[in-house]
Amino acid sequence: MVGVNFFGNVDLALIALYLFWIFLAGLIIYIQRENMREGYPLENDDGSPAPSNLPLPDPKTFVLPHGRGSVTVPGPDHGTRDVALESSGAGGFPFIPTGDPLKDGVGPASWAARRDVPELDAHGQPKIVPMSKLPAFRVTAGRDPRGLPVQAGDLRIAGTVSDMWVDVPEQMVRYIEVALPEGGHRLVPMAMARIRPGKVVVQALTADLFAGIPATRASDSVTLLEEDRISGYVAGGQMYAAGRRSKLADLLVG
Repeated sequence: MVGVNFFGNVDLALIALYLFWIFLAGLIIYIQRENMREGYPLENDDGSPAPSNLPLPDPKTFVLPHGRGSVTVPGPDHGTRDVALESSGAGGFPFIPTGDPLKDGVGPASWAARRDVPELDAHGQPKIVPMSKLPAFRVTAGRDPRGLPVQAGDLRIAGTVSDMWVDVPEQMVRYIEVALPEGGHRLVPMAMARIRPGKVVVQALTADLFAGIPATRASDSVTLLEEDRISGYVAGGQMYAAGRRSKLADLLVG
């Protein structure tokens, strides 16, 4: 039709379609680059920089709530850890812990270098606190484990449940606090404990390993870093403490 086609088969509808495709491609690239703010720059297993298909976005600074300063991403501080490890093969093979396998942070005992500050609720208060500090909280379902002995995976008593740590906004128990016979308290993730009649069972660890659980810096709060290290330590016992439970396993199987 005269006045519609510019040349050949190019018309306004085709130009609009091409512009939409260009816009869509640009939007996808923009969103993907914004998605690269956390967890980047990528690293190979040996710590060397890993190539990326897209360039990193320009650093952006976010102001954190409750007076916690600011954070710039992507930035130079992306959670590095100074841990001595050795690889069992080429890239992609698992690392072998060379020190304490429950604390080296690899395999089932992995932990991330999160911020060493407590997680806060919407009011700026620590989310996870001991139930003993919450007079309005009480156990309304199931057994109250406080005062019960804690039986480890080797059937020995590792300590006594002295308190429970509650996620206040979620109204959920996150940790049990274990008082050790030699003194001190350690947190055990509630998901790794089983409340039984007259006792609490933590199958992942043997009794002698409870003292090695990373302690909290404060008696009434736990930081994000401490949470990751505690969870990694206790969960890692499923593999790294298994050898110490071999006699028990033989006894149960036999």
